[in-house]
Amino acid sequence: MISGTIRIPTGEYRFSSEYVSIEKDKKLYIDPSTWCIHGKYEVSSGKSIVSRSNVTAHLAQIHPFTLGWLADFHMFLWPNGWRAALIKQQVDRLALCNPTLTVFGGDIASGSGSYCAPICGDAVEKSSFENLWNYSKDKLSNNLWVKGNHDIDPGCYYYYDWFERLWSLKLGMFKFIGFDTYNEQLIVPETDRPYLSFTDIIWLKKRLNEDELGKIILTHFPLDQWYKDALWVFEEKSNIKCTLSGHLHDLFYAEVSNIPVYVNGTCRDKNIELNAATINTFMKDGSYVSIVIEGSIDVSSAHNRIQISTPIIVGWEKDNITAKVPIRLARNINNHYLNFILFCPSESTSILQITKKRNYKIKVISDVETYIIGKEIYSKDTSYDSWRCPCGKVWNSYYIEAKRSFELELTAKSLEKDRNYE
Repeated sequence: MISGTIRIPTGEYRFSSEYVSIEKDKKLYIDPSTWCIHGKYEVSSGKSIVSRSNVTAHLAQIHPFTLGWLADFHMFLWPNGWRAALIKQQVDRLALCNPTLTVFGGDIASGSGSYCAPICGDAVEKSSFENLWNYSKDKLSNNLWVKGNHDIDPGCYYYYDWFERLWSLKLGMFKFIGFDTYNEQLIVPETDRPYLSFTDIIWLKKRLNEDELGKIILTHFPLDQWYKDALWVFEEKSNIKCTLSGHLHDLFYAEVSNIPVYVNGTCRDKNIELNAATINTFMKDGSYVSIVIEGSIDVSSAHNRIQISTPIIVGWEKDNITAKVPIRLARNINNHYLNFILFCPSESTSILQITKKRNYKIKVISDVETYIIGKEIYSKDTSYDSWRCPCGKVWNSYYIEAKRSFELELTAKSLEKDRNYE
């Protein structure tokens, strides 16, 4: 049985919900450090597994977590040319932040953008999705996509081979809603304004009002361009935290009916002031922080010491600001995955030291605020957050103050070679 997944043209599988099941001998792109996985499997890379039995998995519902955003790749010529160089730079930069989730916000391909004959040819548009997928799949964890207006044209519907038009994903106190703002059933050819179908609007309204979670709406077109076409959807209070979008090859913040709107479509346009990635941090109390990273990040390891150098942070008004960059480090210690999320001040160097001790314990010290997240890990300190998977395994998250030595126990039971893990 296969559910919550999408088989893509490469023969691999991607996830589309927080719970998945898959049959034996399938390659599934989920990050094993962030999913509670049940069944026999092998870790293919840090971002994927190969099932060796029927496998189910649940995205760990625990805070904090991070989400990276890149939009408007406009894939055309690959692997050469300035577009390819900018795209690779953006993907590589965000990969060093290693967000828990990553979303590509549309215009992955470089179709006409106004639903007319493709300007780059059918074969080029078809290969655009595969080229980006192949470059990013082992760099960015838990990758999700949103459809843009350049991703389809008459007869060119390859986007549907790679991801869903409409999707929602629950993670902790939040729900992420991927919404299609360019439904080709309603498009007037040679126009590039948003087009929303009535059935899609009903779907969105249901997702917004079916629970009390904080909603993050992810679309290609910014909210102000289609809000008036779906006013009745927003009449009820539905705890919308913000929207993330692209389309406009620019970086800015706005508000629409008191809803924060973050727009970053700067992925590959060399004619704009900057090319930057967005990274968002989500906390247990329902709060979030959204920052923009422009410069280079450096992460280096020597023995048990990890050093992180952070770049310039750009404000939503395009000015340089001081902020903390969330860097997630996933480490497998004795067959036990741990996530370290370090909040590193911009334009600085931070250090994380991990020391193995006896009796399945480790000692951790960092010169910046850090969270440790993992399955069946324990400390004498009170956990910041905790989640029990339906399988019975407990995930914990612990907060560590800067420069404080912290001891963590990896339970002997969890370190034994799991008969379900080979």
